[in-house]
Amino acid sequence: MTVQAKALITLLPSDQGGLPHELPFRTQSLVICACTGEEDSRFSRPFQAAITADDEEPLTPGDRLHVVTIATTDDDAVEYLRPGERFRLWCGHDVGSGIVSRRLI
Repeated sequence: MTVQAKALITLLPSDQGGLPHELPFRTQSLVICACTGEEDSRFSRPFQAAITADDEEPLTPGDRLHVVTIATTDDDAVEYLRPGERFRLWCGHDVGSGIVSRRLI
């Protein structure tokens, strides 16, 4: 099963630990680290995902509130990628964050 969700993401600027370069508008270079809403980070769950910018513009360090579609085949994502849930974007370290606006599938 594929889980898809719309989200708003914000990428850290390069000088604040973000990506050193932009990524294409469709990428699998970022990992979604979703939480269950608990404060304790041990409830965090990483997901490999395809992230596609809805405007087909590159994902650039420092981007704010970029609308994307997230797609993952991890069945557990259903429990984590719900509207209002926050997540971190990871590429060797935290490079941004996001919030799910709605689930598509």
